[in-house]
Amino acid sequence: MKKSLIALAVAGAFAAPAFAASSNVDFYGQFRVSVDHLNNSIGWGMNDETSRIGFKGAEDLGGGLKAIYQWESGFNAGTNGSLSAGTTAAAAGVGGLGAQRDTFVGLSGDFGTVVAGRHDTPYKMAGSADLFTDTLADAQNGGARCIICEDLRVANAIAYVSPDMSGLSIVGAIVPGNFTNNTATTKSLNNLSNAYSLAGMYNNGPLKVTAGYENLGAYSTPANLSASSSQNAWKLNGAYTIGDLKLGATYEKISNAGGNSANSQTDYLLSAAYGMGPITLAAQYGKKNPSGNANNTTDTTVGVVYGLSKRTSTYVGYAHYGVDSTINLTGTAGQALNALTMGMNHSF
Repeated sequence: MKKSLIALAVAGAFAAPAFAASSNVDFYGQFRVSVDHLNNSIGWGMNDETSRIGFKGAEDLGGGLKAIYQWESGFNAGTNGSLSAGTTAAAAGVGGLGAQRDTFVGLSGDFGTVVAGRHDTPYKMAGSADLFTDTLADAQNGGARCIICEDLRVANAIAYVSPDMSGLSIVGAIVPGNFTNNTATTKSLNNLSNAYSLAGMYNNGPLKVTAGYENLGAYSTPANLSASSSQNAWKLNGAYTIGDLKLGATYEKISNAGGNSANSQTDYLLSAAYGMGPITLAAQYGKKNPSGNANNTTDTTVGVVYGLSKRTSTYVGYAHYGVDSTINLTGTAGQALNALTMGMNHSF
């Protein structure tokens, strides 16, 4: 489960593996609502920022072995959905369940944990330096605004998480197919590993380092990729805490983007958060540099979070997206996008 803005800003920029087993069924969720403004035709709007609900639990099978499970779904907390540049009306419904999130069944023991179902890829679990996750200023927003662009949640995943080895854990996943044969427009989806993802995570005191690699194979976009043009990516993250100051950095390299061997992309993100009691000041800067001319995107974001309690927080953030002449974020190519977001999060 993704950490909230306040948790990311205070506790670190990396998502922990979501396979923790408990002895009872736990019901949990988050309400995440914001009021936002974009400097284009959309203007002001109230939006849901990936509210979610779920339950998880475990059965003790004896000998240190447990069966574990989790079901999680997004829901819309009575708003019009999320703002997106270039749209004039939100299409999301109000109050209903949304996209399926991490949902799986598996086994956990001294050997580690194995799960099968829908889950974040290990590449995504390796995290990033993003301090504004699940807000309008999220550096991993889809489309042209994204800075860190390859963090995915996939169906049909089979994943393994190693035990903690003096601060080091290893995660791997394969994505079996769904019996779709080759056609003129799609690749074969009938192999045990149509895509795979790997990550290593090291956490030792003030230092955190993670690395991830994934090959999307037949799951790349578009679907009609040649066998030799599977999209792949790798990234490296680092975070270091000095007293109340936390520094983070992410570097990402994408190859064969969209299945085209001529397309590559380099992304990086730098962040800093400073805690003062219930207040956290956060800032980050990122840049996406695809191959080709005049298509860079930069992201400069600042914000402040106020923790009302361990489960409730409010925040204000401002993001400036600078673009080159071919990028269209506002309805006019080459025009910068400015975004103001104010929100409240509550976890239960």
